[in-house]
Amino acid sequence: MKSAHPTGHQELGDRAEGDGGVPSGIAAICALVVLGMATIAFAYWPGIMIDDARWQYQQSVDNAYEDWHPPAMAWVWHHLMLLEPGPGPMLLLQLSLYWAGIAMIALWVHRQGSPRLGVLAACAGWLPAPLALMGIVVKDSLMAGTLSSAVGFMLWSTTALNISHRRALGIAALIAILLAATLRANAFLACAPLALAALPRSFLSSGPRLALSALVSTAILAMAPGAVAAALHAEDMDTQLSLIIFDLGGITEHTGLNQFPDLRVANPVAVNHRCYDPFEWDSYSTWARRPCPLGYERFQSLVDEGDTDPRRVWVHAVVTHPIAYAQHRLAHFNISTWFLVPDNPEPTAWTQSVSNPWNFRVSPNPVLEAVDSAANEAAKSPLGWPICWIALALAVLITCRSAKLDRNVTAISASALLYGMGYLVFGVAAGVRYYIWTMIGAALAAVLAASELSRRRSPLDRGSAILPAAIVLVPAALAAVARLTF
Repeated sequence: MKSAHPTGHQELGDRAEGDGGVPSGIAAICALVVLGMATIAFAYWPGIMIDDARWQYQQSVDNAYEDWHPPAMAWVWHHLMLLEPGPGPMLLLQLSLYWAGIAMIALWVHRQGSPRLGVLAACAGWLPAPLALMGIVVKDSLMAGTLSSAVGFMLWSTTALNISHRRALGIAALIAILLAATLRANAFLACAPLALAALPRSFLSSGPRLALSALVSTAILAMAPGAVAAALHAEDMDTQLSLIIFDLGGITEHTGLNQFPDLRVANPVAVNHRCYDPFEWDSYSTWARRPCPLGYERFQSLVDEGDTDPRRVWVHAVVTHPIAYAQHRLAHFNISTWFLVPDNPEPTAWTQSVSNPWNFRVSPNPVLEAVDSAANEAAKSPLGWPICWIALALAVLITCRSAKLDRNVTAISASALLYGMGYLVFGVAAGVRYYIWTMIGAALAAVLAASELSRRRSPLDRGSAILPAAIVLVPAALAAVARLTF
């Protein structure tokens, strides 16, 4: 017997087909994706190299690596140089991963019977800050692109009818997640929820299996950067010292008691007061304009002598002065997320490469100026404040729990939330680029949640919607008030 009502897909085809036989939603998604990639490739060609990229490219040229920045990225860059020297191939790689992921996610939403929300998912790729930052050749952009593709593979694997296709897409998702995990020491926070969602359901069928899968996958993802560094014989640069020194400086500042080991510095508390800045750790770094006597170089020398275990010093300071540690971490996180601060973020992205031996430069052009201007204007609103995207990720996660939404939506919102909140512990510098994935992940999770709720045709009741709405609106309002009153 023929149904009197069309199915979701039939209804979609009836309503959304354009004059040329292609559904208008699909045409809009493809146009947004192609135009987005072309816009950034044209505006930022051959890709902007900040200091991080300059160091990594030198390692790629030398085929000799350090672990201060991800050697996995430098190794890939070394092989991309066979296509063309310079940042261009890496720019195309991160753009391709980013926009391929956005396309897969948007088309998947469209296929589920939500053409308008599919277009909205494609629009998420045009968020001003991530859009501008995708023109910067940097690990944060590459990681965001890789995770976007991972989410796309993961979603399509859940609806593939062919078992072999389902397995292939699931494996592709896990490979992309593992690659993303090699790009930052704290990337495992973003990757672990996605990895759990991408695993076969049999791995999660019971409480013990879920716990074991979570533990093993998190451990593998956390160890991935070190494993790659060891495989590439990357020089150990004691990268953990940046976090340790920053935290010791913060605890010293808030307690008035020296937490540093004996660095042969007279009156270290007063010296630290001059060096410490909750904005970032750079005042202790080797590239600081005014080197700090308590800084990285002297601390590393002490560690190299074998007389000091920096982790033990750090743990002792944190355990002994937990309140001071919390004050320091919260002060930095507040600035890093641009929450209760008097001003909006500094320029979100860059418009030119740093000076480099190869003279790679970006030609100024109106498109670049427009993209950069849009990002900086957005920084004056909640669109550019990381705290608001962290709040959105939390709101979606709560909605997923209360409405029992699909595990993929839960995983994406948890990924965005954990990664953003991770900077409360791991952050050593402020910059919107650290939150690219949190912004993109939260936006995509919100669209996917809206799509699933719309298909149910049973919207959230008022009680279930109040808390998520408050979680989104209250931080934005507080941040806005802070800028008007501080």
